[in-house]
Amino acid sequence: MAIFVKNFILMNKLLSTLFSMRWASIGLIAFLVAIAIATFIESTHGIQAAKIIIYDASWFEGLLLYLALALVSNIFHYQMWKREKIAMFSFHLSFLIILLGAAITRFVSFEGLMVIKEGTSKNFIYTADPYLLVNAQELETGKQTLEAWKTYLSEYTSNDFEHEFAVGKKNIQLLYKGFMSDRIDSLVINQKFKENALELVTDGMRSNYLCQEDLLMVGQTPFFFTNAKPNAPGIYLSFFNDKVMVYPNVPLKSLPMSEMQKVRASGQAPADSLYKEFPLNEWSEFTPLTLYLVGGQQVVFKRLIPHAKKALLKAPKKNTGKDYLTVELLDGKARKTIRLEGGKGQFPKPERFAMNGVVYQLEYGSIQKNLPFSVRCRDFQLDRYPGSNAPSSFASELTIEDPRNNKRMDKRVFMNNVIDYDGYRFFQSSYELDDPSTPENEEGTKLSVNHDFLGTTITYIGYLLMALAMILSLFAPAGRFYYLGQQLQKLKNKKAALGVVLMLGSTSLFAQHQHTKPVHHEVSIVHSEELASLLVQDYEGRIVPFHTLADQLTRKLTHSNQYKDLNGVQFILSMHMYPSYWVNQPFIQVPRALRDALKLKEYANMMELTANGEFKWMAAYKEAHQKLESQRNEFDKKLIKLNEKYEVANNIFMWQFMRVIPLKNDPNNTWYVPLSMELTQKDSISSKPFLNYLAAVHAGGEKNTFGEATDLLKNFKAFQRNVGAKVAPSESIVNLEISYNKMQIFKRSYQMYLLEGLLLLIVFFIGIFVRKPDNSEKFKWPKRILVGLVILTFVYHGAGVGMRWLISGHAPWSNGYEAIVFIGWVTMIAGFIFARKNQVVLAGAAILAALMLWVTEMNLMDPEITPLVPVLKSYWLMIHVAIITGSYGFLGLACILGLINLKLYILQTERTAPLIRINIQEITAISEMTMTVGLYMLTIGTFLGGVWANESWGRYWGWDPKETWALVSVLVYAVILHFRMIPGLQGRFLFNALSFWSYSAILFTFFGVNFMLVGLHSYAQGEGLNQFPTWLTILIVILAIFTLIAYLRNRHMEKKQKAALLQ
Repeated sequence: MAIFVKNFILMNKLLSTLFSMRWASIGLIAFLVAIAIATFIESTHGIQAAKIIIYDASWFEGLLLYLALALVSNIFHYQMWKREKIAMFSFHLSFLIILLGAAITRFVSFEGLMVIKEGTSKNFIYTADPYLLVNAQELETGKQTLEAWKTYLSEYTSNDFEHEFAVGKKNIQLLYKGFMSDRIDSLVINQKFKENALELVTDGMRSNYLCQEDLLMVGQTPFFFTNAKPNAPGIYLSFFNDKVMVYPNVPLKSLPMSEMQKVRASGQAPADSLYKEFPLNEWSEFTPLTLYLVGGQQVVFKRLIPHAKKALLKAPKKNTGKDYLTVELLDGKARKTIRLEGGKGQFPKPERFAMNGVVYQLEYGSIQKNLPFSVRCRDFQLDRYPGSNAPSSFASELTIEDPRNNKRMDKRVFMNNVIDYDGYRFFQSSYELDDPSTPENEEGTKLSVNHDFLGTTITYIGYLLMALAMILSLFAPAGRFYYLGQQLQKLKNKKAALGVVLMLGSTSLFAQHQHTKPVHHEVSIVHSEELASLLVQDYEGRIVPFHTLADQLTRKLTHSNQYKDLNGVQFILSMHMYPSYWVNQPFIQVPRALRDALKLKEYANMMELTANGEFKWMAAYKEAHQKLESQRNEFDKKLIKLNEKYEVANNIFMWQFMRVIPLKNDPNNTWYVPLSMELTQKDSISSKPFLNYLAAVHAGGEKNTFGEATDLLKNFKAFQRNVGAKVAPSESIVNLEISYNKMQIFKRSYQMYLLEGLLLLIVFFIGIFVRKPDNSEKFKWPKRILVGLVILTFVYHGAGVGMRWLISGHAPWSNGYEAIVFIGWVTMIAGFIFARKNQVVLAGAAILAALMLWVTEMNLMDPEITPLVPVLKSYWLMIHVAIITGSYGFLGLACILGLINLKLYILQTERTAPLIRINIQEITAISEMTMTVGLYMLTIGTFLGGVWANESWGRYWGWDPKETWALVSVLVYAVILHFRMIPGLQGRFLFNALSFWSYSAILFTFFGVNFMLVGLHSYAQGEGLNQFPTWLTILIVILAIFTLIAYLRNRHMEKKQKAALLQ
């Protein structure tokens, strides 16, 4: 019995240690590090590698199980079920429920893709997971054997597998031999190759490369390039006697291209006598640059390519190629090697063969999974933005046909609007358009299908409980948030008393101590104001005032909102009208990284950038453009930018942006460039009013009077509003957009925030280090004035957000630029909420908001207002994005307060240490409160994003890098807030250092994921792991040194304080 008790005590002690807060925190850190690493693996090596190494690994499942058990253990250890801890209990219980729902989703549910052509039905989906499938049929008995194995593969992991299955009485083995991912079939030319290739051009001017022992289907006729003896019907090509020879055993005739060109010039059909007919079943010369007709199809033999053969090469752009799995099938002594084309998310290409009396069909990729009912696509509907090919929305009219229950239901599904039936959920994912070159109707819908009712329901219950628990914890009398508020009041009283003592003690201390030029004109500033409201349709279909277009183009070209003394409207109109003058003017800003290498000044003209009628460095540009984004150096990136500016200028000179002519009853509400071929074919007179206006502008420029031009412009704008009424914005919105452009609200806001924040910070430090009896009264009004100015700037900033909302017609946080502007605004809200606790909070918030708005002025993100992509046309844009980006403001405030505290640690002296330490305690408490609010918002926002993903993409969690890094950020802050419960990690310095550095997780979630990794989110722009900026490395080192100095200074002062107490 004694041994049993001893073992029980030992086991209890072991379990208590294993599931302690310390080890649970280590588990959380291991989990967040693992999923963070997985995003980089996915970016560099693909999603399959990330799943094999981390997401689908057994150790990862074991870690999740450990964290769930640790949650249960800590619920009992801290007796969270007690009434006063109900908020904490609900919060931790919600995560257990979420983990349970996730486990059901992981092990029970499935998802896939249903592709339905218009007017047809389907009763199966293609699985989202890749499978290796074997279908074997015995020739003698007709018996079939079907086997399938879920198979994730990567070039960067060990893929070895061996499957055994029975076919009749025989045991068959299937062995792994090799795997290649993301490959495209490419033609490779190398002098070492003995093979040749033929370039054949088929309908649509498409080049096809036919290699030796290869086959090309032209319509219903096969073209063989082989030395084998002709037998099957088709066209046989071979190379011998230094000639390409043809052996047709189906009718073939030809027409030289020189004769074809003469026929086209005459405008008549070619006479039959011009065609040469080839004799059947004998060899003839197959001459290049000749048109061949066979089976009603045309083929042009363009050239022979010597020393060439096809090879599978890595795709130059990620996820544009296919995967290839090579396996070996063994049946006793017989064996065969098979290469399978397919992969994750790909429809597999079946490979069929016979061996030892069995016919095999092997596939690798998405396989068919039957549903107990069928879905019919009655109609697919696609709406585009006016004057653009960009989809505005798309929807499918469906009929669910269930013979089990004799049910037939008509349903409509579109983006963010799902259909639920019998535990299945259908989402509008994508679509296929009709190919006009074929007689069949290929138009159809693509539906994501998910079967996870139980897992999703349980997870949603967890989300709801978690949100309620967070709200409770903010107001619970026994909660941490309430406790911090009480502590702040005590510190405020203590600081006031200590300040009086320090002021009295410091009083005595301070007592001691002319050529010919091409014609050109610019309109007057007054006329440019009238021209600013001319309506133009941009390439995404949005109708904008000419002021917006001119502002965007001017910034693109000159890196400024004006050129010399010309505003954007004057500059861009003059460029359109007088290109011969402007090609010689230096208006294109050259990036600094290119100037020395290309021998250019800061600004260059078009002639300096042109050679042989194209961009002078076109070869280098093409080479840079073909590289993966992650492989481009600074020169490559800037050269691409310079070429973009060159093309923009060219397009201005060619009038490609001046889409000002609306066409009555146009089905897509497209606006046209004056005298463009598209317009003149439909309407030959609509261009005339605008051309009359331009003539008046030219005449007015010579006389320096624009009265006639102004009258004609007003008439033309009335014409625009009459004909283009369906898409033209109201005059008030146009005027608002022009005002928004001119005000440069966010640029001026960051300048004012920065000045006001720095002045408030200076006042704060003076209050600490220059303690005088009259300081309180002396700085009372300056502080009030500064706070008033911050409030005015905040209102001005908010007005800019509101104006952008009205102009765009949707919530202004739909892209990276808008999100940062909104985060800066929410940062100020957080600052105002906690400013009464300590004046430095508002100073820190203003400085952080200034930094955020400054980032928007660095040309890292496009400030252009654009139409929403279909997935963002949802109320979830208002809820999810607003909450999650709002959390960045609160967490950013915690970051800046941590930085201020690190600075205070450095500035400690023996005289000021008591007051500084009270300020540090006060700021730390405020920082923890803002971090708590930010964490709650981030967590709720992240899981609401899961709900939106479930509504849009068919699953609430898919380890997309954006959502994964949002979870990493949640875990980072959760761990920091739990450190106060772990002995040895409860110090204020550690909390402040971590509150500062932890914001790097938020910054990477927003910037790193968007620009360095790959993903589904609309902000994502990267193609894979990008080059880490050198300046950022230097900044990290500087901040690390700063933190180290703060640590050493704090340690030194703590030792002095302990020594003084011992004395």
